[in-house]
Amino acid sequence: MSRTFFYSFILFYLSALYYLAITLPIGPSEATQYYTDQEILGTLMHLADGWFGNTLAFRLPFLFFGVLNLPLFFYMSRFYLKERALSYLATTIFALLPGIITSAVIANIAVVVITLVLGFIIAYHKKWLAVQYILMAVLLFVHDASVIFFIAVAIYSAFKRDMKLFYVTITLAAVALFYFNGLDLGVKPKGRFLELFGLYVALFSPFVFFYFFYALYRIWIREKKDLLWYIAFVSFVLSILLSVRQQVIMTDFAPYVIVAVVLMVLVYHRTLNIRLPIFQGRYQLGYKVVMGSLVTSAMVVIFHQVFFYWIPDKSKHFAYPFYHPYWVTLELAEIGQNCYTAKSQKVQYQLKYYGIEACSDPNVSKVHK
Repeated sequence: MSRTFFYSFILFYLSALYYLAITLPIGPSEATQYYTDQEILGTLMHLADGWFGNTLAFRLPFLFFGVLNLPLFFYMSRFYLKERALSYLATTIFALLPGIITSAVIANIAVVVITLVLGFIIAYHKKWLAVQYILMAVLLFVHDASVIFFIAVAIYSAFKRDMKLFYVTITLAAVALFYFNGLDLGVKPKGRFLELFGLYVALFSPFVFFYFFYALYRIWIREKKDLLWYIAFVSFVLSILLSVRQQVIMTDFAPYVIVAVVLMVLVYHRTLNIRLPIFQGRYQLGYKVVMGSLVTSAMVVIFHQVFFYWIPDKSKHFAYPFYHPYWVTLELAEIGQNCYTAKSQKVQYQLKYYGIEACSDPNVSKVHK
């Protein structure tokens, strides 16, 4: 990928993120966190209160981290890919992942965790010990499920016989698990493997996820395994194991898995280079199919509003929970009503963000599902 094409793409990409951040109405989880969260997520959402007259006011910190992750990922990829053009390609793939796009425009802690993980990997390769320890300490307080990361790094350091890193990470894992209640292991087994599989497909896009899984497996079987692979592989395996008995929260695992997409490019490039040009055709075709599915998935996310005009039943649209309460507020403004009673508390928080409180008289409005 050429430098000119890459920077042209980045310009379009940043414009798309900004557009989504200011036009996408507040979501159910966002509204709930906005009014109830007293920890780091809620604090970030209120940092820019009053700065703008739209949803960018609570999404600005997350948009900032989402944009910051692009140069961090590019810098991290330089430790794995010799050619700058391949780093451009890897960063483009990373940026186009549906999970990365949504994490940058919807308030969530995952985008911050991705920043910390990328920073840690860079610091590890640069041998900046102080930065490593600072980032791990911050991660411990920022992410409730940081125990996943510490376990992965502890396993890596044990295999590499880096005992200093092992003792630090195993201690942090114990603190995260027992003091911060790192993972909810549930009580009653609930098989959610297929649901988790679907979430990963949505996070990566279908063909990208399949190739990502293949890349992790190929490295496990044949190639040298480094810190990044251990973080992604251990997190992925833990999510699969936990899905057998409970519902898995994607923001617990996705930040540690998704940063390893650079390994896909590494595996593909090595696979292609060891074959004569005459035998590269099917691999190049596969690359086009994977990239085509990725671009299509990204376009669906970016231009999701268009699909409302094509779907007869708008409630079937994946973004409907974001838009419906906002449409209700517009309808109420037309009839001069300033209250509405919603059946769902999450929807009530969404309405509250737009200045619509629950009606004191239940006969004033119908219950909204």
